Formats: sequence, C-alpha cells, structure tokens
Amino acid sequence: MMLKTYALLAWRHLLANKITSTINMVGLSVAVACAITTFLILKNFSTLDDFHAKGDRLFMVEYTTEENGELRTYGDAPALLASALKTDCPQVKQTVRVEREGVQVFNKETIVDEQLTYADTNFFDAFTFPLRYGTPVLLRDPSALIISAEMAEKYFPGQLPVGQPFTLVTSTREAKQFTIQGVAEAFPTNTGFRFNFLTGYHPSHTALKNQDWSTHIQAVFVELNQPTDVAALTKQMSRYVARYNAKNRENPIRSLTLDNLRHPAPNAYEVRRRPAEANDPYASAVFVAIAFVMMAVSCANYVNIALGSVSRRLKEIGMRKVLGGTRRQLIGQFMAENLLLCAIALGFGLLITQVFLVPLFNRIMVLDIAMNFDQNKSIWVFLVGILLFTALASGGYPALYVSSFRPIVIFAGRLTFSSKRKLGRALLVGQFALAFVAVIIGVVLSNAGRQWQRLHWGYDPSPSLVLRLTDSTQYTILKNELLQNAAIEGVAAAEFHVGESLNSQQLTLGGVEKWAMRYDVSPEYVQTLGLELARGQFFSPQRPAENKQSVLINETFVRTFGLKEPIIGRAIRVDSQLVTVAGVLADVKLMGSGAMRPALFRVAEAARYQYMLVRFVPGSGPRVVAALERTWKAKFPHIPLSHFYQKDVFDSFNSTVETMAVSFGYLSGLALLIACMGLYGLATQHFVQRVKEVSVRKVLGATVAQVLLLVNREFMLLLLLASGLANAFCVAGFAALLRATEQFTSALRIEAGPFLVANALVLFTAVMSVGWQSWKIATIRLAESLKNVE
Repeated sequence: MMLKTYALLAWRHLLANKITSTINMVGLSVAVACAITTFLILKNFSTLDDFHAKGDRLFMVEYTTEENGELRTYGDAPALLASALKTDCPQVKQTVRVEREGVQVFNKETIVDEQLTYADTNFFDAFTFPLRYGTPVLLRDPSALIISAEMAEKYFPGQLPVGQPFTLVTSTREAKQFTIQGVAEAFPTNTGFRFNFLTGYHPSHTALKNQDWSTHIQAVFVELNQPTDVAALTKQMSRYVARYNAKNRENPIRSLTLDNLRHPAPNAYEVRRRPAEANDPYASAVFVAIAFVMMAVSCANYVNIALGSVSRRLKEIGMRKVLGGTRRQLIGQFMAENLLLCAIALGFGLLITQVFLVPLFNRIMVLDIAMNFDQNKSIWVFLVGILLFTALASGGYPALYVSSFRPIVIFAGRLTFSSKRKLGRALLVGQFALAFVAVIIGVVLSNAGRQWQRLHWGYDPSPSLVLRLTDSTQYTILKNELLQNAAIEGVAAAEFHVGESLNSQQLTLGGVEKWAMRYDVSPEYVQTLGLELARGQFFSPQRPAENKQSVLINETFVRTFGLKEPIIGRAIRVDSQLVTVAGVLADVKLMGSGAMRPALFRVAEAARYQYMLVRFVPGSGPRVVAALERTWKAKFPHIPLSHFYQKDVFDSFNSTVETMAVSFGYLSGLALLIACMGLYGLATQHFVQRVKEVSVRKVLGATVAQVLLLVNREFMLLLLLASGLANAFCVAGFAALLRATEQFTSALRIEAGPFLVANALVLFTAVMSVGWQSWKIATIRLAESLKNVE
C-alpha cells in the first residue's frame, strides 16, 4: 500500500512540475543512452572472441625482436612453424595456418578492395564459426569459396549465393575463379578475428608458394591439449629461434611466445600485425570518460534543479512532518519521484541508443555494437544497475537534504539556503565546464580536418589521373594509345602509388633502425607525378641497369636516419641487396594528415604494375577521362574502369576525419543541450524568487538593461569561470596530445580561432536558454508582481 501511495504521489508531482520534470528527463535520457552505448562497446572489447568453444586452448604464435634497443612483439608468425610444432611438441593437438591477401572484386561498374583469407582445412574444427550454408570440408577444394553473411548481403542482396561463380583479382594481378560453396552465419558483434572471403590453404595458390623459414604469414594458431601446457610449449619453442635466424640474419628474432585468443595478455593491443583485434585500454578510457561526463552533467542538473525548487515545497514538507510524517517516509516519497523519472528516462535512453547512437558508432568503429537482449544477458543487470545508480546519484542528496528540515524552522521563516546555493553554483560551473570542453574538442577536431586539407602537397596534384589496373599488361596497351593524345603530357606506372598504397619496410642504417615507406614505380613515375628533386638525379628510362641498382629517398629519410654528406652515391641495403642513392626528393604529402615519413622509391618490375598515372594539360581533365573511357571500353570491354584524380586521393581520410568530427559534434551538442536545459530550469526558479525585488527596483527607477544585468550577472560570472577552467584544461590537454602524437598529426597546430568559436557558441546558447525568462522578468507588469496574494 505504501509503495502504491509513493508511486501515485510521484506521478502527480511529475505532472504538476512539467517543465522541471521534462528538463531532468531529457538530460537523464541522453546521459543514460551514452552510458548504455559505452557499456555495449566495453562489453565487446572485454569479451573479444570469447564465443569460440575452444578459445581457452587456442593460442596465437608471436615473436619478439629488438628495435633501437626496445623489444617489439609481432603477430605474423613464420609459416613453417606450424608443421614443426605439430610434429615435435606433444602438447599441441593441432595447428591452423592463416594467411590473408588483398584482392579486388568487380561489383557492377566499380572495383572494390577486399581481403581473401587462406586457412587450413581444420579451421572450422578449431574456431566456432557456424555455417549457414555449406560444410567445413569445403576447404579441401582450392576453388571453393566461403563468404561471410555481410559479404553475401553486399554482393548478393536477397539472393542465394551458393553455386555462384566469383572472380577475385589477387595482389599479383591474377584473376582467380572461385565458386561460392558456403556462407557463414552472421558473426557476433565481439568478433575480433573474422573473414570476408575464405578458401583453403593450398600450395596451388600463388600467395602460398615457395614458403620457407623466412616466410611470414598472417597467423599460426595452436590448439593445446590443456591450457596449462602453454608454459612448457613456450619453453620448447626456443629451439626454433636459431633455425629461424639462420634464414633471417638481417632481422633476427629474440624469442617466440604464445598469447591466448580468449584471454589475451594485457599488452596485446601493442602487438604489431596481430591477427585479431585486442582491447586498447586508452580507447576504453575515452568511452568511459564520455559516459561519465554526460552522466555527471545530467545528475548535476537534477541536483541543481531539485535544490532550487526546495523553497516551493517548504510548506508541503512542514505540513507532512506536523501531521506525523517521518523523515524516512519523506525520503521514500522523494526517491520514488526520482525513481519514476529515472525509469521513464531509461526508456527514452534505450530508444535514443537504438535509433541514434548505435548506428552512429557502427559507422565510425571497426567493431559493431547491438542491443541483443536475448543474447546479451548482462545488459539486463546493467540496466537495473544504471537505473538504481542514476536514481541515487541524482536524487539521493536532495532527498536527504530536503527531508532534514524542521517544521518550526520552516514556519518561522528562518530557513536559509546560502550553503546550498554555493553547491548549486559549483555544480553549474562543473557541468558547463564539461560542456565547454566537449564543444571545444568538437570544433578543434573539425578545424584539424580543414587544416589537413589545406596543407600544401609539395607538388601540384590537379593535372594527374590514376587508373587501377587489373592486369599489368593493360599498362603497355593503354600507354601507346594515350600518348597519341595531345592533352596527355606523360604516362607512368607503379606497384604502390603515393597516397593510395605503400609497402612499409624496416631498414637499418648506421645503427639506426626505422620503418620507411617504399614505393615501387616505373622510371618515369616521379617526374610524371611532379615531385621535385632536391639533389642528385631521377630514374631514367634510358638507364635500366642503373635504375635497378638505385633508389630515390626523400628529405625526411635523410633526417630520420641521420645521413651525412655525401648522400648521393651512398650504399643502402634493401631486400638483401646493396643499392645506391641516386637522388633526394623534396618532401611531399604522403599521408592525409601530412605527417612526414621516410620514403624511398625503387624501380618496379613491369609485371607488378597495379596503377597507371596519367599527367594531362591543366583544364583538360574531363576530355582525358572521356578519351580514356572510350579506349578502355574498346580494349577491355568486360572489365569495369576504376580511376580517380590524384587531387582526390585523400578523400577517404578526409571523410573519416569529418565523420569523427561530426560524431563528436553530436556528443558535444548533447552535453551542451543538457547543460543549457539545466541552466534554463535553474534560471526559471531563480527569477521567480526575485520577482518582487525586481519590481521594487523598477518602481525606484531601474531600467530594463539594469534589470537584465542584475538577474543574469551571477550566471554570466559562473559561465565565464567555467569557460576559463575549460579553456585552460583544453590548452594543456591538446599540447600534451600533440607532443605524444606528433608523428601522426605532423604540422597540426591548435589555433585560437576554434577556441573563440567554441566559447562563443556555448555562451550564445546559454544566453538564449535564459533570454526569454530574463526578458519576461525585466518587462514584468508591476501591478501583478506587487499584488499581495498571501
């Protein structure tokens, strides 16, 4: 009966205070939605790949190597290690080799980059990947292809793909014909190791031929008889270190290790080329911080408004206590009101999560999230927990505070709230400081994207067109045709093209070990793209023998490796071959952020060309594209043409940054909305309490401007204080972040403009949220406000 009474009183209170209830409900709904989304993300991170039945016995082989005095761990294991472990080690039940290769798929009129996975025939025995169609024995057939449910929907929407022929163009430009024989069930959202296209690990595939102890593959998985065998097996694997190093004298390894798929090591996220995703604690901390900020802002709103509305409930509290109401009963009533509001907010929070936040994060993250109430039982526990936490965090203190009032003090009019006003001011400063921080980050990120787009490339990319080749022989056929066009100034080819692809290579020079970006190109490529020579000479088509023994490096390469003069003619060992530096190129934009990287250019074999570069007369781009399309259709009628202007090569990077900025803009907008709604509610209560004071001042001659300044002065001072705190925090935080990420952010600088824009936006929004109430009290009718209604 008591609970029913509490619920009825709580409902009546919500209906009687629609404005404050709505403000609190909206704020809590957004905060709860952020908390639910964070829970779903962290649940995925913390349970990556735990659905595999044999996950506790499945281990990935990793190796450590020393680079510049530091130990690094890598996840791409030696290929021959799999058979050696299976033969020599009794702890090993089975091994599974996995290799991946970048492939291209013709989809209607476009070419799509995908990834083909090769796996041993026991793949489905080790991993729990149920098949919707087909059986695991399909991996015995080299021409059989198993695709994921995502790929089935992408390439065969609404169709049954089984039995369909499917062509994949491999990295060696070989068009391989497969037949789709199986389709996997949809992967769980916490899948860190997955496949799109899967076929058997057979030596007949070009990518798997001629493997020895110098060959690395994507992964070697080992299933142990017992998880406790890992220590003994790790010790036994040391015998293979010498065998490996005998074939890899230039890049020896220090040790071979094992890491469990279901329970990875704490530093698994630091393993390079790890075949499965690993939880990054820094990413988790960011999401937790976002959820905490939103929850803190909304709870501060609730406490502020609750404390602000105390004066309107004093008589109610006094009468209840005079009539025998206990403090426990008052606490129960206030907590019931808060629990009802939080329950409604939880419902709206679930709706916001499903409709807005889940699709938003699925667009920008590698791992998908989903609210599966039947498959994710822990979400029920979390929802109950977040409901109780929100109710206590937002309503606990106001309930304890309000219920402590003594009737005699209430009716005598001696009750003061000065200390609580200080708490309210502190909460307002805190929540607006968080809102300032969120908006500043969103604006700064957006400005960073614009800075990166405005960076000078170091050459003019405008008069360049790039074609993706499906066969290296297409280059010679097209080149002869295109050079007859007067609008085309030059044609070149590349295996790896600047801005589109690269081959990262580890080099050691003068005791310095660094990674460099490598581009294998035709002799004319550098000049055709328009790169400038700082010293030395370019490659020349007239010197083929010399080209094979030469490399071009960029200025960053010189600085990174500390090369001293003379640089031209210096010997460098690349791919176990000594080559000489023919020239030094001026630095150009190689990455979307403009980050400088050491780079070297080598002449590629014609059989490995994957790109064709066409330089045309400025302004003739559309005519060149039209001519190219006609030529392509005539020469290769059954193959779609894929091309782009070089000036658009970083569009994917720019769109990713823009998506992140927009996404963070949404979050900062939500934080600002909650803060401003709280300010609106608090200001409304504040203005009501000052109606008679303002009226008296107007009688004594106060102007509208003076009244506006009077009633808003405190709020403006608090907002300026919040702005100062937020700006100081952001300046220090961005400075530290840029120092830590300089190798990725390059010349990015935090300018004053974004800070000014962000501050102006928050202050303007805050002013608008109280503007109407301020105007109403400044222009109030004195006859109404000074009337004695008591």
